[in-house]
Amino acid sequence: MGFVPMLAASLLERRFRKNSPAAYYLSIPNPAGTSRHRYVRKADVETIRRQTDAWKEFSHAMAEWVLVNKEVERLLRRIGEGRCVKLNPGSGR
Repeated sequence: MGFVPMLAASLLERRFRKNSPAAYYLSIPNPAGTSRHRYVRKADVETIRRQTDAWKEFSHAMAEWVLVNKEVERLLRRIGEGRCVKLNPGSGR
């Protein structure tokens, strides 16, 4: 896969009437947990779609990597615990 610029947003398609043409908006999240919507011109839809799809793919890959990393950490801790010498605090050693 080549370099594709990413947009940390989602592309939304809306129809304001039943058979009307679609209008596209960029849904841009902010730290407050809400999002802003920005209109996307029809000429820019495919470019924006590639960029938001690249972001979605990247986000999913990062989430998967985090889960794998947590599992590796859990397994390494179990290995480490199994190799540790058990101490008896009352024995004086």
